[in-house]
This record gives sequence, C-alpha cells and structure tokens, in this order.
Amino acid sequence: MSSKVAHNPGAGPVSVVVATRDRPQLLAGCLDSLLASLSDVDEMIVVDSGSVVAPVASVALERGARLLRCERPGASLARNVGWRAARHEVVAFVDDDVRVSKSWGQALRGVFLDNPQVGFVTGRLGLSSSRVVERPVAWFDLDSPIAIGPMQVGDFGHGANMAVRKSALELVGGFDQALGPGTRYPAAEDLDLFDRLLAAGVRGMYEPALEALHLQWRTRRQLVQLEWRYGIGQGARLARLWRTDRKRAMMVARRAIYQDGLVDLAKAARQGYEFAAISAVVRLAGIAVGASWPPGSAPAKYCCQDPRSPGQGQLQRSD
Repeated sequence: MSSKVAHNPGAGPVSVVVATRDRPQLLAGCLDSLLASLSDVDEMIVVDSGSVVAPVASVALERGARLLRCERPGASLARNVGWRAARHEVVAFVDDDVRVSKSWGQALRGVFLDNPQVGFVTGRLGLSSSRVVERPVAWFDLDSPIAIGPMQVGDFGHGANMAVRKSALELVGGFDQALGPGTRYPAAEDLDLFDRLLAAGVRGMYEPALEALHLQWRTRRQLVQLEWRYGIGQGARLARLWRTDRKRAMMVARRAIYQDGLVDLAKAARQGYEFAAISAVVRLAGIAVGASWPPGSAPAKYCCQDPRSPGQGQLQRSD
C-alpha cells in the first residue's frame, strides 16, 4: 500500500470525494493512485452508493479513507454527501475508474492557490497506452489551460476529474440529484453543475497539470448503452437550460445535436463506420427522450436536500 507524500506548506489541504458502487477492484486502483499523490493533511472520502458487494467498505478503510454510505444508489446523491462532509474548502471529485498522476495533488493545490478567482477546475483525462480504444469515454487531453466562462459550451473537461470550492457548491446547491448514474436521467450531472456555476458568476478553468487516466473497460455493447444514457442526460440538461437560459441552450443544442450528433452521423455514414453511426443515432434518440423533462421540476438550486433528511437514506460514517 502506498503512503501519502509530504505536505507542501505553501498550499492548502484538499478533500477528494470518490463515489462508488459495487466496483471494489476499480476503487482500489483509484485510491492507491490518490495515496501516492495526496499529502498527509489531505483527506480521501469514499461514498458507497448502495453497494451490495462487501469488499467496497474494506477497500476504502484499508487505505485510510473516510467511509460514508448511502443506502439509495445515485452518483449525484453520493457526491453531495461527500462534499458536505468534507473538511476542506477545495473538494475534488474523482471517479473510481480514474487513476491520478503522482503530481496531481500538488497541481490541484497549486491551481487554486494561484487562481483565487477560480471556483472550479477540470483536469486532463488521458488514455491508457496498454490497449487501443475505439471510442474513448470521458477523454479530454489538451496541453494548454482554458478559461471557462458563460460562452464556453464545447468540451472543457469532465466530472470524472474535477474540483470545486465548497463555497461555490453551497452557492448552487451542489449536484442535482435528479441527474446522473442511478437516476431516471443517468448522465450530464457534471454539465448541469457547470451550467449553474457559470450562471451564478463562478469562474472555471481547465488545467492540464491536473493529470489523470480514465480507464477504458467497456465493451461495444456497454458503450452503446452508455451513449443512450449520455443522450438522456444531455436532453434533460437542454430542457432545463431552455427554461433558464435560452441563449446558452441554443449554443449547447447546436453543439450536442448538430456538431456532435448529426455531423458525426453523416461522417460515419460516408465512411461506412457502422458502430459510430449506431452510437450517434442512439445518442440523438436519447436526447429526444431526455428532453421530456417533467414539468414543474424544482429549480436546480433546491434539488439537493440534506442526505440525512427523510427519503434520502441513512448516512453511516466511519472515520
């Protein structure tokens, strides 16, 4: 087992939240990479999102993580439980199939220390060189930083490797628990959070020094299923934006439906690339389904309740 690196007194401590469910092997690799990167004053918080596999808890505790458990599945619920329990102002979110670099922790502390005006940061997500990936998931690998503002609607990172100031999360209410894995709208919870942070005037940036790898473990069938879930989440996000910020909704729709949908479909059809064409059709169909966001949904700011309130499941803590 790896041990944490020495603390750099020039940078503040951080909390890292890893939401997981029934994936102890992936979780173990994620936590081992974090242990090799974090300092002795940082904290790791594992939120078990209703796992039925016993080793999830032991994997977290053996590596010195704080363990919280939600009896009801839901990635956004789990992340909200995690950041609300965090001891530090900077809270990072890392998926259990992500492996951070040894310099990741230092880069995370440094970017918030050097940019006090920035409220959230996304990081680089590279691909493992051990295998060829046909259609990579949550891959973003640019060499230069990007300032993220209200007019930015293209790719600028993913929720699998991101960090947000706790004060910014409190401002917008955290993740919308109606979105994300484990819900009716099983994706785009990170994009929705970015939308609401930017609408609230919170600045963001992409920092390539915040470097990690996103493991690509899904089969072709699983990738098509993931495209469907991505589409549903994106459609729900667009429906909300249409009610709250039509200018941004139009920009996001052009990117999601036209550039990343119809253009990709036409290109795949010209090349005879059947898998890519199917993926594009499935994602577009998912967007159409997700856009039927239920009328009267609570504003995003108020969707995230205290996880210990009735209906949210029991919160169990092991420090």
